[in-house]
Amino acid sequence: MIFNDVYDKLKIAFIVIVPIIVVLILLVLLYKPIRKAVYKKRFKKLYGRKVYKIALYQDYYLINLFHFDYDDVTLAVVDHVLFSDKYIYVIMDYYYEGAITGKINDQSLVLISSKGKKQYINNPVNDTKQIIKRLAMMTAIDPSMFIGIGLLNKECSLDVEQTANDYYIIQVDKFARLVEAIESRKVAPLNDEELKKLVQDLDRINQKGKKKNVDN
Repeated sequence: MIFNDVYDKLKIAFIVIVPIIVVLILLVLLYKPIRKAVYKKRFKKLYGRKVYKIALYQDYYLINLFHFDYDDVTLAVVDHVLFSDKYIYVIMDYYYEGAITGKINDQSLVLISSKGKKQYINNPVNDTKQIIKRLAMMTAIDPSMFIGIGLLNKECSLDVEQTANDYYIIQVDKFARLVEAIESRKVAPLNDEELKKLVQDLDRINQKGKKKNVDN
């Protein structure tokens, strides 16, 4: 009788505990793939938080999802335009799995997967260069006031020779330090009125672009 009671208790414990153990094992095994999938889906929002924190802590102006007419038929969207005391940062978000190699001024970069497969990808610098060139033409803002940045996920290994002073490709977790380094340059800061005018000029372009996007 005692043996039967012990057996029943062990049986119940087995029925309860085993599923819990199985679930825990599955959670451990699936945690990284699930986290990776969620991050990949929401990376622009997560990058946006990083950029917003810098704008908030440094009291910088920020326009997210900046819309503008790139040409007569193309409406471009820039992920972030950050106005600091010295520069205007044009920032585009990217997500890649693997390792990226090349040089900052190459037309294309090489993306190497975890299995060693290579493919050519567009150099993010090309995007920011074209955007800055167009914005400078539209606003008469000196191109030297712009800094182009391509933000990558921190898991993406980056081996790109960066020799330019105005265009960068960098993992998102290093973005704050990059801005800090750029802002430490011995460049005279803008006065409040100059900065406000730059923000207003670009915001007008943004509002026009957003209206066109809604109308279409």
